[in-house]
Amino acid sequence: MFESISLKAVYQSIGYISLPVLCIALIVGWKSINTRSLMTLLLVVEAVDTAMVDTAYGWRNGYYIWIFLYSLLYIYVVLARRLIVKKLSNISSFCKDVYENYYFSKQEGALLFVYILHVFVCFIALFEVQFFQHYVIDTFPYVLHVFSPLLTLLCLAEALLVLKLATRTVPVDEHVMALKACRKAEKKRLKNIAHKDKH
Repeated sequence: MFESISLKAVYQSIGYISLPVLCIALIVGWKSINTRSLMTLLLVVEAVDTAMVDTAYGWRNGYYIWIFLYSLLYIYVVLARRLIVKKLSNISSFCKDVYENYYFSKQEGALLFVYILHVFVCFIALFEVQFFQHYVIDTFPYVLHVFSPLLTLLCLAEALLVLKLATRTVPVDEHVMALKACRKAEKKRLKNIAHKDKH
């Protein structure tokens, strides 16, 4: 009894590390606009997920439908990040820079793989719960004994990949920094011209 309670507490604690890890990754990888954009989008998705977890857990079997559908959103963010920033590029120069200098890294590929595994793990749990609800099976051993440990391992893998992604050096961002420097110089030049015209 005590052992199962302890394990449950460990699983829950590790389940909540994604949000602080993403915050750390955002700070560490701030200079990289590609990393910053991905971490920001993942932070928004993770914040909603964390805020909803207690509510969704109260839905009983509906919880498994929620986590399965919501886990697809993480895949969408990684795969469709360029489309997302393209839609926002008209209102944000940052998004425009990300769109023009977008690239897909190996770490993002590994992160995508972890999210696909997460969807697969949730899909199996969802089916087992549905089978139990429709009296096809008498118990759900996967949900009781395998589901939480697998999610915990995937959560740890996500945390490691996110931190790896944030700490890597990205040559393309040097171009972005040069672009920003040119913009600053151009603004300064125009300001000087305007100042001379007044006098």
